[in-house]
Amino acid sequence: MKNIFYAIITIAILASCQTKTTNNDASAEVNVVEERIDVQLNDFADKAGELVGKQIALNGTIDHVCKHGGQKMFMVNQDSEARIKITTGENMAAFNTELEGENVQVLGVVDELRIDEEYLREWEEELKADKESKAGEQVHMGEGGGEGDGDHDEDQSGEFDQINEYREMIKDSGKEYISFFSVVCVEYEVVDGGV
Repeated sequence: MKNIFYAIITIAILASCQTKTTNNDASAEVNVVEERIDVQLNDFADKAGELVGKQIALNGTIDHVCKHGGQKMFMVNQDSEARIKITTGENMAAFNTELEGENVQVLGVVDELRIDEEYLREWEEELKADKESKAGEQVHMGEGGGEGDGDHDEDQSGEFDQINEYREMIKDSGKEYISFFSVVCVEYEVVDGGV
């Protein structure tokens, strides 16, 4: 009889320990979940720096979905010049081009791309290496004496111009970098009516 009593007490203690562990796990999950912050499209540019890494909800009209892979779309507000890049999140299907013109609500996380001198220097080095590689291929193929493909040279010229423009923007900013903000989409839904 004594052994049965101890067995019941032991089972009761183990059961209470199991419940405590489950409760602790549940409260840990609650702390991890972050509430979304509703942001007006017009206010995004002003608030983006303080929202990096946070989950937000935005409403707007999709004015463009990139046709090459559908990994990006752009959201606008018809009443302003605000335009925000939305990218697909992890394990998310590509955006469908049929979203163009639709009013949507996007739930996502604010992301920041910082462009500084090191970033620009690496970009330049990649362009120069690519140009040398293309010229080498043409010499080996007996084409044009290594002059390069005109279209390729024009594309690179545009990229070098972009690099110089970013350098000017950094200089004008008074900081050592410039930031571009976007939203990594977690989910979205088409909504009725105006935004």
